[in-house]
Amino acid sequence: MNFQIWKALHIQVAVSVLYVSASALWKESVMFSAIIGCLAGLIPNGYFYFRMSKQVEGNNAQQWLGYAYRSEFGKWLMTGMIFMLVFTSKHTWDPIVLFAGYVLIQISSWFVPFVIKGN
Repeated sequence: MNFQIWKALHIQVAVSVLYVSASALWKESVMFSAIIGCLAGLIPNGYFYFRMSKQVEGNNAQQWLGYAYRSEFGKWLMTGMIFMLVFTSKHTWDPIVLFAGYVLIQISSWFVPFVIKGN
């Protein structure tokens, strides 16, 4: 994996740690919902980054775009499976904290390229 992908994952993990820490300070009982919400965003993003890092070199634009679409579909399928497992479990979740963690990771993935480019 190249350096930029590792840096992107590190930034998203750091955002997750900050969010989980803040949720634990706010109310310790919601911390598990925050962890799972962040992981629901991090695991599929890690999968996508890993898959795309293998296909960056040596492909023409049409092959690369097809691979990107397949990887993105796999990412969303994985996300759906994680949320299906979460909501079919018997654990009592705080849905606002859970989805806020997920959305935070998604939003951070939009801004990570600007942070990496600035360095």
